[in-house]
Amino acid sequence: MSDLPEFPAIVAPDAARRERATSHHVELPAGYALPAGSLGRLEQLGAWMAACAACSSSSGESSAESSSAESTRLIIVTGEHGIAAAHPEISTLPAELSSLVTEAIESGASPVASTARSLNVDVKLVDANSSTSSGEIDHEDALTVAQLAEYLQKGMDLADAEADQGTQLLAVGDAARGLTTVAATVIGSLCGIEPVKVVGWGSGIGDMAWRTKTAIIRDAMYRVRDDRADALQVLRRVGGADLAVLTGLLAQAAVRRTPVLIDGVGVLTAALCAQMIAPGSSDWWVVASKGNEPAITPALSALRLSPVLDAGISAGQGTGALLAVPLVRHAAEVFSG
Repeated sequence: MSDLPEFPAIVAPDAARRERATSHHVELPAGYALPAGSLGRLEQLGAWMAACAACSSSSGESSAESSSAESTRLIIVTGEHGIAAAHPEISTLPAELSSLVTEAIESGASPVASTARSLNVDVKLVDANSSTSSGEIDHEDALTVAQLAEYLQKGMDLADAEADQGTQLLAVGDAARGLTTVAATVIGSLCGIEPVKVVGWGSGIGDMAWRTKTAIIRDAMYRVRDDRADALQVLRRVGGADLAVLTGLLAQAAVRRTPVLIDGVGVLTAALCAQMIAPGSSDWWVVASKGNEPAITPALSALRLSPVLDAGISAGQGTGALLAVPLVRHAAEVFSG
């Protein structure tokens, strides 16, 4: 697939700056009573933000910018999956989910909108493919090569726009009917996990729907059994437009040295693909929350990432990422020395 975008080598966050941020904290007067490591994940997040800021700039050159995360944007990518249209029983969510999510957020009525507003986080909604669903993955490819290239580039353009605007922290969420089915298929394929161990109950389906969902994942995984080492092929054949946009966004954010809070099984699926096509990208990400889908565990293990929050949040739309923003901001402030 030579027509697909290629990503340059990823520059890792500044290790020396990470160490200096931690050392600065350790060297505080003894009266603070804060020995090294006593702040746990807060210390890790602060050092990570400092390391990212030290080598981030819109030009890609090293700089000594502030590790503040005040300029934060939440990007929510919505999509349409043909498998959900063909088998509506695999999701309790309405067919018009994408438009409903858009209306609720734009009106300011949704919990995501109100939370973002309280945190002074701008929200950008990205419609991946509302005009045409991805293919039915149990018997046909989700995307053509041309479509995959288009959607990857769409995600890359999003990352470039945020870097050019000086966004200091990206939070990324997902919203799509049938997404947990597709995500489980991609993660199961790339991680070599049998279908029954990655399939979940998604939006709260019943037993019969769970069996149908498992059969779909089984058949889709069988179709790509020889492509497991090729993330782009798996993404094209059993993924979807929204996952391709998210993959391009996450990989290009790492290229542009923009730290990202990832949230949701769809975003995590894209992260797994992005790390495979642009190794080192995961150094620029933090997983905000774990969620309840079984496929999340092997994906986290493959990426060697652990969630900041483990509160059973599986609402999607970047909900967990928003809730993690105050912690990241506070960590960046504490360890900015």
